[in-house]
Parts: sequence; structure tokens; C-alpha cells
Amino acid sequence: MAQRQEFLMPAYYPRFSCKMGACRHACCEGWPISVSMEDYFRLLGVECSPDLRRKIDVALRLKSQRSPEAYAEISPRYDGNCPLRLEDGRCALHAELGGDVLSRVCKMYPRGVRNDESPECSCTNSCEAVLEMLFQQQEPLAFVRLPDEDDSPSQSRREIQEKTFGREQDIRLWLIRCLQQRQAPLPARIAALGGRLQALEAVLASRDEAALQRLLEASAPLNSHGQGHLEDGLAIMEELVAQLDQRSRSIHDYGERALSRFVQHGQEAYQEACRLLQERYPDWEIWFEHALVNHLFFSRFPFGESRLTLPDAYLGLCAVYGLMRFLTLGDAVWQKEDHALVDTLAAAFRLIDHTAFDRTAAALMRRMGRGDPARAEEILWL
Repeated sequence: MAQRQEFLMPAYYPRFSCKMGACRHACCEGWPISVSMEDYFRLLGVECSPDLRRKIDVALRLKSQRSPEAYAEISPRYDGNCPLRLEDGRCALHAELGGDVLSRVCKMYPRGVRNDESPECSCTNSCEAVLEMLFQQQEPLAFVRLPDEDDSPSQSRREIQEKTFGREQDIRLWLIRCLQQRQAPLPARIAALGGRLQALEAVLASRDEAALQRLLEASAPLNSHGQGHLEDGLAIMEELVAQLDQRSRSIHDYGERALSRFVQHGQEAYQEACRLLQERYPDWEIWFEHALVNHLFFSRFPFGESRLTLPDAYLGLCAVYGLMRFLTLGDAVWQKEDHALVDTLAAAFRLIDHTAFDRTAAALMRRMGRGDPARAEEILWL
């Protein structure tokens, strides 16, 4: 019997389970769900009740630009809900026919399985159940190697591996360790990560494998000093969120409430929000660390699908933290529900993890004159 392949994964990954109809904001809410050619034709011919057949026929639409992996989509209704979603929150397909009949995207979400030369499994922060699980632990996220049950086909070798001497995974874990050095505030750790990316860029340009090994073994101390200019940081995020609101249904309402509060009340509202954050969520910095680490691993930072330069990848990461902080201080801390922070961050990561957010944010920041890392880091100190 052939030995199963091992995947690197966050230690929480084997424990993840879907909340099913108990989700406050379902994963199928607000966006079209991609369906492969194989799944499309299987769903067209699946034996089911007449009511479910009508739902399937209404839900499935061919994509205008089709590929075997993305051949059709399940389009949301006018209210943003999936046509296959029942009133109790469950999926009609799953409820009647079981999980095996689901399309691969629906079956796998929020899991991401990368079966290439560096096999990995992870979950996206856009799922509220993932964030709830992350926020239950104090210790830094750990990573383990375990066999995975998924039978996903092998993927082609990633071009970036040639530039990194096949050390892409090691580089990501090196950056993650930087974020987990809790002797410094989280903004200082992100800034230090930016310094590591600058050093990495120089080493990769030199094509010196030994120099890369020395860099990965180095453990430079973190500089915990530095404070940005609050007014500048708020101004950057106000402009960034105002533009992103027009592109994303997922954060629109959260962003509009935050913009309204900060534009009307400025630094007074900000200071009160900081007090509320510490009062309601004293472990917020640990939670943000977990979310950022999980995001870096899930997105394969800094060598993700967007194929960004390392400086632009860092701009995107600054924008990720800035969006988390801005929406939390501008909206979540003012809400009465205990789950407000989880809901806000899950909405943010629906934009961050499932669109070209890093590329878009980097371009917007350059257009705003904030393309230099030192100027972009103003938003780290919000």
C-alpha cells in the first residue's frame, strides 16, 4: 500500500468542522460560487426531488469565460443569498443528498489544499468558524506535517520555486516566526517583517543560495520603537476604505459605518474606540497575530497567486492590517454583540483572501503617494 503524502498544515486544521446552518453569515452569501465542468454536468443529471431540481436549474449558470476548473457558477439571488440555501441556513443539496454531491468548492471551503511540490493544507479567515477557533487559543499558531484525506490531483510546479531554490515554504515560516515574536508590539513585528522582505529581495536577486540559508538562520532583534502619525494613518485608511467600499459588497456596510464615525468625530472617536477595544477584547493583539499568521500561510505570502513584487506584497500586508484595525475600531467595538469582532474580520477576509486585494491595495497606495514602505507603515500605528 502506497504511503499517503504528508501536508504541512496549521495544527488546528484537523479539528475544523463546519457550523452548517448555525453560521451567522454563510460562506455562500453574496458571491457567485465557481463550479467545474465535471461538477456542472453531474449536478445537471443528479437524481433528486422536483423541488431541488428547480433550485439547481435556477442556480447554475455557465460562465462567460469557461475553463474545465471554472466552467459554471452558482449565482446569488437578488438578496445575496444562494438559491440552494434553505431557510434554516443549511444547503438544500447537502440536506437532501449528502455532502458527497456538493461541488468541490462547496465541499472544500474554507479549506485550501495545495498539492504541488510543497504540499499544504490550511483554512481561510473568511470563515467565522475558523476565526472563532483561532481566537480560543493564546499560544502562537503551530504547524504540523500530517497525511491529508483529500484526493486532490497533483498541481504543476510553481515557477517561483526556481527563484527561491525551492525554499518558498521555509521563507514563509521564517516570516511567520517574525510575526510571532511577542516581545514587541504587533505593528513593530510587521515593520520588522518588511525589513526581512527587503533583505530577502537582495538575496534572491544575487542568486546566492548560501546567502539565502544564512538569512533564514538569522534572528535579528525587533525594533519596538517607532510611532506613526495618527492623522496620516487615519487619512490613508479613510481613502483606501472609501475606494474599496465601491469594489466589495462584503465590507461595504462595515466600511461605511467606520468612515462615518471617523470622518464626523475624528481622533476623539478613535481614542474612545481604542479604549473600548482594550476593554472588550483585551487579547485583540494575540487574535490579530493569529489572523495574520493564518492569512500568510493560506495565501502563501509573499509568493501568492497575485505574483507581486516583494515590495508590493509588503504594501498589501500593511493594508491587510490597516483594514483589520480600521474596521475594528470604526465599527466592531461599538457593536453590542460578542461576535461583532469575528463577523467584522471574517467580512474583511472575504475581500482579502478571495480577491486580488493585495494587488489592488498596493496599486491604490502607490497612487496615493504611499508606495514607499516608510510611508505605508503609517497605517501600522493606528
